[in-house]
Amino acid sequence: MRVLGLPFLARRPRPSAGVYLSQSAVAVAAVVAGADRVRCAAAPLEGDAPADRALKELSARIGLRAADATVVLAPESYHLLLVEQPNVAQAELRDAVRWRIQELIDFPAEAAVLEVFPFPASAMRGRAPTVFVVATPRARLATAVEAVGRAGLKPVAVDITELALRNLAMRAYPSHEHAIALLRITASSGVVNVTRGDELFLSRRIAGVPKSLDGPAWDAFKDALLLQVQRSIDYYESGLSQPPATALLVAATHGWQDRIVEHLAAMLPLPVRSLAQVLDDEMHLELFNPGPVTRSVAGLGDAETRAIAAALPALGGLLRAQLEGESRARSSQPVGAARSREAAA
Repeated sequence: MRVLGLPFLARRPRPSAGVYLSQSAVAVAAVVAGADRVRCAAAPLEGDAPADRALKELSARIGLRAADATVVLAPESYHLLLVEQPNVAQAELRDAVRWRIQELIDFPAEAAVLEVFPFPASAMRGRAPTVFVVATPRARLATAVEAVGRAGLKPVAVDITELALRNLAMRAYPSHEHAIALLRITASSGVVNVTRGDELFLSRRIAGVPKSLDGPAWDAFKDALLLQVQRSIDYYESGLSQPPATALLVAATHGWQDRIVEHLAAMLPLPVRSLAQVLDDEMHLELFNPGPVTRSVAGLGDAETRAIAAALPALGGLLRAQLEGESRARSSQPVGAARSREAAA
């Protein structure tokens, strides 16, 4: 499928940048010529400041020019739905789904850009076949894509936050034996995923996130957060008949990281880790907020850790094609070569 001349959730040659656009912030992550690290930066959008101007400034800050970019949409920009798969030919699936979801979205189905991707087969035993559906208004998608173009970048693909976060979990835990829950919390929004390898099993939007987690707001929210995360993991394990989750990774902006990790670690029966600590082992990052910081992610200050959490979807957008390229390379490798490498390891 092509959207405004772009592929939506499609495989492409490795892009040189991932771009994230939300109502309140922008972020960019890129592989820049001559640099030995992934460069990333994030910035809030103040008032009615145009996203393209902020993105152009971030791109200049990290030395990025005229790059191909994967545009990662913020969760408020689309609906992610799980629906029963219509019994139609693959070529007719998108049109059939369009009318199935018209009562589930808050804009006309005929004005929606849709993409469909599979629900894991291992979770459908004894159940009717289901698929994930992404639906976003065509005009809203056009606005995001055009903003990236005005910033001097070349949009080549569109992705969504849930799959960008899936890419980060997959980078840290590539094996299908590891089921990873990943929680990302920002001001007034949140999402929790459960993935295994490249498969997304569950995604839940976190309800009731306050604009601040200071004092009474945190006391009022912490148990609701715990309940939503616990129910998500329980549904993955029991409702979908899957093996236990391996770990919960947490990324939070606005200085909330430590208190969220500490609370969930004390209350949940699985390891809870900061995603920044995990990425420190898996990616070499150079953060520009505003100047370059190249020391260990685990040693970053609070403001820099928050900036990385804000930039995570952009990092995941950058990773998508890279991970798919590695997967294709492994699948095309001769069996004997793969066994020789395993034996050497």
